[in-house]
Amino acid sequence: MIFLFCYVQKRYAESPNEKTETYTTSKQTETVDPKIAILINTEHNDWLRIKYGFKSWNPTGSDLNLVEKNLDKAIEDKEFDFLKCPIKKNFENYYRQYVPYINKNGERIIEINAFCEILKIPPNPENGITEWTEMDWKNEYVMVSDGGNCYWQITINIDTKEFNNLMVNGIA
Repeated sequence: MIFLFCYVQKRYAESPNEKTETYTTSKQTETVDPKIAILINTEHNDWLRIKYGFKSWNPTGSDLNLVEKNLDKAIEDKEFDFLKCPIKKNFENYYRQYVPYINKNGERIIEINAFCEILKIPPNPENGITEWTEMDWKNEYVMVSDGGNCYWQITINIDTKEFNNLMVNGIA
C-alpha cells in the first residue's frame, strides 16, 4: 500500500464567521448538491471524538460557501493538478463527504473525503444479502486504501480560512 501525501496550507481572506456552540445529533445535514453529504453522527465522528477528543458541529450555509470558495481557490492555484484536468467540471464529478469537527484549539474544521465512484458491497448470503449493493456513502465514511487520484482528502479550517492536509491515495 502506497500513499502520496501532499501537505498544503493557504489562507484566504473572507469575512469572519460566527463560532457555533450548537452540536447536533442528526445523522447528516442536507445540501443542495446530491454529490455532497455532511456526516455529523457516524462511526467516523465517534472515532474522531474517542481518538482525538474532536466534537462534531453543524455547519451553516455560509460555512459551506466558505468551503466551496477555498476549493475553488485551490483549483485556481493548481493544488489539484493530480486530477489531470483540474477544472471545475472534473472536480464536481467527485462525491464528497464533509466531516465537521472542532479541533483541540477550538477551531471549526471540515474534513473533505472525496471519491470518484460509489463503492459496491459484495453479497453476503449469511446475512441474507444475495446481490452487490451500493455503500450508503451519505451515512458511512468511505475509507479506501490505494485507488490513486480517485480518492483524496483535504481539511478546511473555517475559522482561519486555511486549507491543509491535501492527501491523495497512492496506487499499489
